[in-house]
Amino acid sequence: MKSIVFVDLEVHATKHTVLDIGATNDRGSVLHSPSMRDLAKFLQGHDYLCGHNILAHDLKYMKEALKEVPALRWNIIDTLYLSPLLFPKKPYHSLGKNEKLQSEALNNPHTDALKAKELLEDEVLAFTRLDERLKIVCHELLMGRNEFAAFFRYIDYATKTCDLVQLINEYYAGLICQRANLATLISTEPVAVAYALAVINVRDRFSVTPPWVLKQYPVVDYERPGRQPREKR
Repeated sequence: MKSIVFVDLEVHATKHTVLDIGATNDRGSVLHSPSMRDLAKFLQGHDYLCGHNILAHDLKYMKEALKEVPALRWNIIDTLYLSPLLFPKKPYHSLGKNEKLQSEALNNPHTDALKAKELLEDEVLAFTRLDERLKIVCHELLMGRNEFAAFFRYIDYATKTCDLVQLINEYYAGLICQRANLATLISTEPVAVAYALAVINVRDRFSVTPPWVLKQYPVVDYERPGRQPREKR
């Protein structure tokens, strides 16, 4: 049985120092402490580390704690990147500064660690409910990306090599341009392609793509179905 630990840090906005740490795991154990040494002890014995926006935010403050468990660096799951992929129709949650989860309990990293745990559980369930062809598309596009690889390992999902361009064209027939150079897009913008396909599959012109996705992967919004053309300036 794979073990996983969920972590959230409260960091000073200007001094960039860790003020508080919250963590929990799949067995229900809890940590709430400002000490990185305490976190290092709590992390031991786990196979996976999970958090919301952990790759861009929390991880850089956890170097000291991860020295004790360096293997965890290869198995980090970030629920932020999974959310638009698996809940494209409606934002799953509200985000605060640095794309962190917002909870009613302000400045309580333990509460946010619990929310990250709940979010991952919902994301795993959402993935299992996808059409098998969509699972294959997601895996083929994202399995080599640091933001997603650990998730596929965690759920033990793998596929055989397939003709991805053909599979996408068949599944999205009538929804995407058959003349689009998918091979090039897949090679150069695999994450953007995955997010764009997730939105297209909703088949709702009013579906919402999080602003951080459009900022980080602007290709997602290129020629989006139902979107009004941008005005020329």
